[in-house]
Amino acid sequence: MNYILILSILVNIAFTAVNFNIDLIQTIHVEAQNSNGNYGVSDVWGYTDETGIEYAIVGYRYGTFIYDVSSDPQLPQLISDIPGPSGNDMYYHRDYKTHGDILYIVNEMTGDDVGMQIVDLSPLPENEPIKLDTYTGVSQSHNLWIDEDRELAFVENSYPHNVKTLDISNPENPIQVGTFSGEDGIDCHDIYSRGDFAYVSEGWSEKYGIYDISDITDPIRLATISVIGYAHNAWLNDAGTHLITTEETELMPVKIWDIQDLGNINLVSDYLGENNLAHNVHVMDDQLIISHYTTGVKIVDIFDPENPVEVAAYDTYPANDYTGYYGCWGAYPYTQNGMLYASDMQNGLFIFDYTPKYASWRIGHLHNMDGEVLPNVELKSVLNEKSFFTDMVGRFNIGFPDGEYEFEIIQDDILLDTITITFTAHESVNEAIYLGIDNIILGDVNGDSIINVLDIVNIVNFILSYSEPDFQASIAADVNGDGVINVLDIIAIVNLIIEQ
Repeated sequence: MNYILILSILVNIAFTAVNFNIDLIQTIHVEAQNSNGNYGVSDVWGYTDETGIEYAIVGYRYGTFIYDVSSDPQLPQLISDIPGPSGNDMYYHRDYKTHGDILYIVNEMTGDDVGMQIVDLSPLPENEPIKLDTYTGVSQSHNLWIDEDRELAFVENSYPHNVKTLDISNPENPIQVGTFSGEDGIDCHDIYSRGDFAYVSEGWSEKYGIYDISDITDPIRLATISVIGYAHNAWLNDAGTHLITTEETELMPVKIWDIQDLGNINLVSDYLGENNLAHNVHVMDDQLIISHYTTGVKIVDIFDPENPVEVAAYDTYPANDYTGYYGCWGAYPYTQNGMLYASDMQNGLFIFDYTPKYASWRIGHLHNMDGEVLPNVELKSVLNEKSFFTDMVGRFNIGFPDGEYEFEIIQDDILLDTITITFTAHESVNEAIYLGIDNIILGDVNGDSIINVLDIVNIVNFILSYSEPDFQASIAADVNGDGVINVLDIIAIVNLIIEQ
């Protein structure tokens, strides 16, 4: 295995979390029953009934609340309160997964009803859910994962049986069919599977184990990814080519690993929000949905795994962006109506509307109105206050959500200009930017506001040195934006004429 040390070059800087591209629908203040230490709200999950009603499932100090959040999004209704153990855990850890109409709940507390709680949600919406018998083959558990295709539940346990694998085809009678034992899955904090492979986040062992689980009774370790933080959780991208991991450790970013060759796993990029401490990551449509503690929810597009781009964010914990175990615990994106749920330990349950935004890139050189490049200049987004900088030769490389956005151009703390930059979803555009020149049309070399054969004649004259372009003509003639006027620009201008 090759290990690549990625040194993050600080080309974008933001000092406080800013809300953008996510709309808040409603906040449900379930934190009122928090402990004196202001903890109690834990993880969040979701469920959609057969009529299409969406439900948010959230842990609180004494158990689990289930809310109807879509019948009237402005007035979510509590439809079920499922008591659970609540002793001897200051953070009140609970974790949730659903399979079909069945909800599975694990927790780390002591008290009444210890074990994996099982709830039948099928009576909804006409009647309340039915609590089935609790599975007592496990007691305290931090996490569980469900393989829906194989109807298996992987339940985090304790050494030496680090993960217990249960057949849940009959939810009224789960049966243990396997374990990850001994060194396999040791210190398990979380587990994720897809097909014949499981990805175990092995906590204080500081490693992620990749296992062949084609024979569920005999997991075989295929590869190990070692880190220097706490191996907290992991999720695959849509194609299964990259594993995304979190370490819940200060200054340890969300990491993206190329796992296409298990004998040669490579770290290809990373991401970290303003508070320098991420919690969990889920992936939907190649977007990372990150619960990022005091900075709230972060959404990062990994269409290009080597160039992740933050495309949306909402700060559920506006008090500060300090490093610490406060704020956003979980984020659930897998609804059918574009809703996204987030649980905040101190501020309750957040219901959002999220219309996906997509990564895009603008690359080029920044010039002043005389055509001179501008090195070491700040391009500061008005949308989210993120800053990007040109390098020593005036080159910029901006990854941003698709759309049109204003950027302030700042040099030596002086505002030079405010410009609008257009970003196209999942495309990289290489094009220079010139300040103070707003009316130049690429291809309109003679400045008559029409792109036609006369402009081609001008470019030919420039190439053959029959005439010299002035500054504005040189910009209009460099149609492909590569900084050189040549035959490629003629081809580009012909294409523009054909498209008209």
